[in-house]
Amino acid sequence: MAGISFGGVGSGLDIAGIVNQLVAAERSGGDTRIARTLSQSNAQISALGNFRAAADSLQRQITELGKTGLTQFAATVQTDAPFTATATDKALAGRYAVTVQQQATAQSLRSGAFANADTVVGTGTLRIGVGDQSFDIEMIEGDNALSSIASAINRAADNPGVSARVVTADGGAHLILSSRNAGTDHTISVEPIGGDGGLESLRFTGAPGDGLSQIQAAQDAIIEIDGLTVTRGSNSFDDVLPGVNLRLTDQKPGTAFTVDVQADLDKTVSRLSGLVSAYNATMGIARDVTRYDAATGRAGALQGDATLRGASSAMRNAVSAEVTGNPLGVLSAIGFTTATNGNLTLDESKLRSALTENPNAVEQLLTGVGGLGERMTTVLDGYLGDSGRLAAKREGLDARIKMANNDQTQLDRRMDRVREGLERQFNALDTLVGQMSSTSDFLNAQLARLL
Repeated sequence: MAGISFGGVGSGLDIAGIVNQLVAAERSGGDTRIARTLSQSNAQISALGNFRAAADSLQRQITELGKTGLTQFAATVQTDAPFTATATDKALAGRYAVTVQQQATAQSLRSGAFANADTVVGTGTLRIGVGDQSFDIEMIEGDNALSSIASAINRAADNPGVSARVVTADGGAHLILSSRNAGTDHTISVEPIGGDGGLESLRFTGAPGDGLSQIQAAQDAIIEIDGLTVTRGSNSFDDVLPGVNLRLTDQKPGTAFTVDVQADLDKTVSRLSGLVSAYNATMGIARDVTRYDAATGRAGALQGDATLRGASSAMRNAVSAEVTGNPLGVLSAIGFTTATNGNLTLDESKLRSALTENPNAVEQLLTGVGGLGERMTTVLDGYLGDSGRLAAKREGLDARIKMANNDQTQLDRRMDRVREGLERQFNALDTLVGQMSSTSDFLNAQLARLL
C-alpha cells in the first residue's frame, strides 16, 4: 500500500530518513529555481507598483494644472469688512468697492405661551408652506401636544425646509418655526384645516390676528459693487465678481470696502514646486529600481529593464522639448533645470520674474498646445493606460508567476512519484536482507548441532 512503510525491520536501516534525504537532494535544484523566479517576479511587480503610484500622482497634478490653469489669484479684503472674499483660478485681477446694505435672514415665527411642551393644542391638519411649496401634517387625538406638533413637522418626509422646536421660557412653552434657508423666497405660512379649532393658535398668514407672531422677517441680501445693486436670497455671492466668492458676515449700510484681486505668485510657485517634486519622485523610483550600484553590489529589482528606462527617457524628453512659437521656448527659460541624474530643480526667482514679465507665455509653455502638460500627459498615458506599457509588463510578470506555480505543482507530483519508487526499492531490499538474515541464523543453528 503506497505511503505505508515498515522499512528497517529486517536490515536495521533508517529507510525513511534515507528516502527523505534522497528526495530532498533530488528536488533542491527545482525548488531553488522556482523560489528565485517567484521572488524576483514579486519584487519586480512591487517595483512596478511603486513607479505607477508615483507616476499616477504626477499625472493627477498635470491634469489638475491643465483644468484650473497656471495662474492662481488671491483676494484681499479691507480691514473690518462685513464679508470675506475667496479668489479662484477663474478670477480677473482688479479692485472693487463692495457695500453690504443688508444681510439675508431666515424667517422665524413664535407661538403664544402654552403651559408646557405636553399641552394639547388641537386636532386637524396643519398645512405649512415654505416659499412656493407646502406639506401637511395630521394631528389626531392623543398625539397632538405642542411637542408632538414639532416632532411631526421635523420628521415629515416632504418638509421642504422648515425646522420646529419647543422652547420653554419663564412664561411657558412656545413653538418656534424657522425657515432653513434665508431670503424672501423661503417665507413660512401656516394654515389650520378642519379639526376641533385648537390649531388656530398656530395660524400664520401675515395678517392681523394670526396665532403665530413673527420674531424675524425673511429678507434678501443686498450689496452694491462699484455702485451697482445686487440682490440674492442668501449671503453667498458666487456669480457677481469673476472667479471670486463673497460671503457676507455682517452688514454696514452706506460704507464701501475694497476687494483687491491679484495674481498670487506664491500659490503658483508652490504649485509648480509640488509638480517638480512629483516628477523627481517618479524619476527617482525608475532610476533606483533599474540600476546596479557597484559600490554596494546591489541591483534594482528591474535592473536594465527597458520599460522603465524608456519611461525615464520619454519624461526627460518631454521636459527638455521646445515649444514652437513661444517666446520663452523651453522650460529652462523659466527656471526649470535638469540635473545629470534626471531630476529637476526650480529656480523660484527666475520663475517669479517670468510670471511677472510674461505670464501668458509661461502659461502656454506649461499648459498650452505642445506645452509640458500636453507632452507629459502623452507620455504617462502611454505607460499608465489600461493597455499601456506598464500593464503589458505586469501581464508578463503575472504569467511568469503562474508558470512558476505550475512548475511547483509538477515538481511536487514528480517528487511524490520518486518517493514512492524509492520506498518500494528500499522496502524490497529490507525484506531481502531480513530473509537472508533468517537463513543465516538457521544455517548457523544446524552447523552448531553437527559439531
